[in-house]
Amino acid sequence: MSIVIGVDIGTSGIRAQAIELESKKVLSTAITLRHPLPGSNVMDHLDFCISNGVEVGHKIVTRAVENVLLSLDVDLKKVERIAFCGNPIQLSIFQGIEIRDLAYAGDSALEAIGLSRLERRATVMNADKVGLSMINPKVDVCIPPAVVHMIGADAIAMIFKSGLLDRKEIALVTDYGTNAEIGLMVGDEIYTGSAAAGPAIEGQEIEMGMLASPGAISDVNLSDDGLQITVLDDEMIGHQSYCVDAINGSIVKKFDSYIHPRGITGTGTIAVVYIGMQNGSIRLPRISTPDKIIRLYSSNIYFTENDLTESGKAFGAFRAGHLTLVNHLGLSLDDIETAYMAGAGGTYVDAYKAQGVGLVPSTVKNIYQVGNTSLAFACDIAKDIEVLDKAQEIADQLRRTHVMFPLEQDFKNAYIVELGFWSGMPMDQYHHFLKHYKLPDYPERKFAPKINRIVIRDIPILGAKGLHVVRETGTILTQEFEGCTGCESCKEECPEGALEVLDEDDKFRIVIRTDLCIGVSCKRCERICPVKVFEFSKLKVEER
Repeated sequence: MSIVIGVDIGTSGIRAQAIELESKKVLSTAITLRHPLPGSNVMDHLDFCISNGVEVGHKIVTRAVENVLLSLDVDLKKVERIAFCGNPIQLSIFQGIEIRDLAYAGDSALEAIGLSRLERRATVMNADKVGLSMINPKVDVCIPPAVVHMIGADAIAMIFKSGLLDRKEIALVTDYGTNAEIGLMVGDEIYTGSAAAGPAIEGQEIEMGMLASPGAISDVNLSDDGLQITVLDDEMIGHQSYCVDAINGSIVKKFDSYIHPRGITGTGTIAVVYIGMQNGSIRLPRISTPDKIIRLYSSNIYFTENDLTESGKAFGAFRAGHLTLVNHLGLSLDDIETAYMAGAGGTYVDAYKAQGVGLVPSTVKNIYQVGNTSLAFACDIAKDIEVLDKAQEIADQLRRTHVMFPLEQDFKNAYIVELGFWSGMPMDQYHHFLKHYKLPDYPERKFAPKINRIVIRDIPILGAKGLHVVRETGTILTQEFEGCTGCESCKEECPEGALEVLDEDDKFRIVIRTDLCIGVSCKRCERICPVKVFEFSKLKVEER
């Protein structure tokens, strides 16, 4: 039996599937609950690798990939090919190649520091060239192409796998992740853009947030008994679990399908915001309950005003991206008839609620929820290497029509207006500023769209061996800093409990778990050091 493996290296975690090549049957699936690199978004990962060295980031990511491969519970000696998918930053870090060009949207800044932008075409290399030691070093590793800057293989995947290419009407596809990839098909052309939405869309930087995984609250509805809560089971399928009083957190009713919740994922936050805005418990930018909290499970799982702020930032990025693309083409949101929702967020969310908070244009008539297209595309390449050539053809086409949001004044203006909306701007002012900036209006929803749920979970088939959750994906970063007194100020200051100080024969060694560390956007450990010897950029990967 020959085995091939598809791997999606996402901004929030890694997903992989083992497939029997002859029958094309999925054997098993493995996912991580966090990304192995410090930080919670793609820019954090980029900053870390620039500050600490791409070789450090490369080693952390390849070790995590190897842990995922081992968790697939298949004979790795029988693997013939592994295909990867992800955005340009994630795939470049995995390959251990230049990443500094991805830190700049424009070419003039690159020229000033003597860099040129890598083309990042589709490539096939041996496993030993990317540092994978758990498999035959001569196994083919397939890397699909990037388009430009932040638009990469994951964007090609959502276009290729969603069904967008088969549409005749104006259609939109969006991957609901931390790096919001958006594609708009008009005639025979596809126009793309990418916005840094932030981790709230996937349940991160939410106080009680978590990625879509077993035990995650994935949906919330109103009922006569309070808030009706849906929780994902071990097969990643949502079940009505219980009803809760949102004010005091008491469990009013438990269903036979009860699953104990562990946290709230991104789709759950969308549902909370939508329901809260409908029943008046959310009046932007405030939560109007007595303690300014919406309780989702006793006193243990809840939604705060800070969570509302983080959600608004993420929602605003998607809305601004949609406005920018249609305005770039002289269209309005009314012109879009069909929308595809990709990624875990686009799968588990109630599409009607997502449209209600503006994550899908309000005038769209048909919505298709299509699952994790990035992993599905990686698996397609693994099963048939010729798909890599098709990916390059799409990349070449998209390169001509890509809209660079960071350089677009329309996007900057739209995002400012959206932040105003989520900060409580009155609707008449919201529409006024859209008109002032010559942006399309964002109309209210006038009818219910037809919702087509193509898959019941973001990874439709888990395989006979089922889903394996890799809970610890991080690597240890460590360093002995000359002059360290072992005072543990850094440990006490770390907000995530990621840091330890080890006393080894009167020498003090700093130890950090990368998957728990917030990364270079935090560095509180470095700043709090009383003797100023802690240097975050000097941390190295612990040898094993």
